[in-house]
Amino acid sequence: MRPFLLLAALFFSASLSAQQPPPPPGAYDAAPYLGQIRNSYLYGDIWERPGLSARDRSLITVSVNQALYASYELGLHIGRALDNGVTQAEISEVIGHVLWYSGFPTGVNAARVAAEVFAERGLPARPPGVSDRQPPSDPDIEFPGAFPQTPYLRDLLNQVVYAETWQREELSARDRSMITVAVGTALYASSEVRHHVGRALDNGVTADEIGEIITHVAFYAGFPTAINAAQVAETVLRQRGIELADVSYPAAPYLGELLDTLVNSETWGRQQQLSARDRSLVTIAMTQAAYQTEQYREQLEMGLDNGISPEELAELMAQVTLYAGFPSGVNGSRILAEVLRERGLPLPE
Repeated sequence: MRPFLLLAALFFSASLSAQQPPPPPGAYDAAPYLGQIRNSYLYGDIWERPGLSARDRSLITVSVNQALYASYELGLHIGRALDNGVTQAEISEVIGHVLWYSGFPTGVNAARVAAEVFAERGLPARPPGVSDRQPPSDPDIEFPGAFPQTPYLRDLLNQVVYAETWQREELSARDRSMITVAVGTALYASSEVRHHVGRALDNGVTADEIGEIITHVAFYAGFPTAINAAQVAETVLRQRGIELADVSYPAAPYLGELLDTLVNSETWGRQQQLSARDRSLVTIAMTQAAYQTEQYREQLEMGLDNGISPEELAELMAQVTLYAGFPSGVNGSRILAEVLRERGLPLPE
């Protein structure tokens, strides 16, 4: 579809959308363009695409917002999930499943938020249909050779994550695979995405649905996370012999269209608001802070093309490091040095 036709379709769909909820009062007063993206692209288009049901999209959105500790959005989407047919017991189970992939604190926070939403709706504090722990007495060991240097981690993985959590009946194997691919995408966890895309295919998630999951997550965790997941998923799909389209991101074709239209053409094209140089500075800072190595490298190249000097990049990196931590700075310094050497540029003094 030509870019202008795609944009027109998006704006028309926004006005006709049955799914689109009203924004929270005042949410976009200070960022009207963000509100336009929210209305036209996220709810006017992504949530309306037929590749996943509203229930599926709610499951993965709750999962990603839990993983990112995004409490406000999590509360909104737990309510939306209930409206889209996700039960209290299923929400409870999502929280218990996701904490294995994003950390226990995210589960504790999500449980608190869910309790608030349930109370506001007059729902029981203990979700009907939820079951207590039933540890298997003689579980099958899925990864017997995993983590020999940390046997307790191996036992948790085999006996609790896979033999217990993945077998609980509150969510299907397909549901669990969808939310795990979504969380792996959001966390830029390439190895987890690689493994769980394959597992999702085995659990009945189609290649097209995997592409929709990745594209959906882009709006909640950022486009770099989706780009990374699409590249990882492409490798898995090709290894499985699945035929893919000849497009920029074969595992998530619509992601490529959105990058061309919304990101590269429309947003980067808003030069009256921020120059290309300013946008490069912001994007480099974000990708460094998020430890998104490949996207960081690409944005450094673009930043140099947009007139940012090596000295300015070095200074930016030091500034970001104080807010994102030294691991991001060490990684950033290594990548910047590689880019400058490849271009034949001197390293900053």
